[in-house]
Amino acid sequence: MRVVTFVSFFAAALAGCSGIPSVPYEEPAQSEDLARVRVITNSSVFGDSIVGSCAPATRHKMAEAGRFGRDGTANINYPQQPQKSASLGMPKRVAPTLIDYIPAIRMGEGAYKEVVTEYRVRTDLPFQIATLGATIGGYGSTYSSCSGQALVYKLEAGKDYEALAGVSSRLNTNGGQAFICMLGIFELVSLPGTSMVIPKKLTPVAPAQAVCKN
Repeated sequence: MRVVTFVSFFAAALAGCSGIPSVPYEEPAQSEDLARVRVITNSSVFGDSIVGSCAPATRHKMAEAGRFGRDGTANINYPQQPQKSASLGMPKRVAPTLIDYIPAIRMGEGAYKEVVTEYRVRTDLPFQIATLGATIGGYGSTYSSCSGQALVYKLEAGKDYEALAGVSSRLNTNGGQAFICMLGIFELVSLPGTSMVIPKKLTPVAPAQAVCKN
């Protein structure tokens, strides 16, 4: 096994994150104190408003990449979520396209492809994004992995953000492929009178380690 660490964004481990139950994310009912967030992932993203000093006992899934065959056919055993992406009229995307990758388990059942969707989120509470991570198949019995992670941010009402979680790649010093694990949120700043959008990196804080009691 070859472990790939998070190098593009600050990251902090969320203890026991893989065992936390989840339900689909639902947009808040109120119309004020909201921001728009574009979620981009080729793994999984959960989004939760944090109340108090503990991590949510149940997380809300915003997106999960699905697996597709070489002909583009979706694998019904690994469906993309959501099935239909939402668009809220946000500024244009600034994040690079995430790679397609074959996982280490059941490698013949297709590759994970990125999913992009947009949500409204509350800004009156800290907002946590989390991912279960990913495993990337290699040659023989080798594979790479991105661990489950979580980060907490303070978002501002009326602003637009891009949340990125998953796996990308770059060339290493030997000319081969090096995987990059990614998790973070950028503010999208539109320049007045132009179509240009500038990404502004946000500084997160580490999440609570203790899980809230139901």
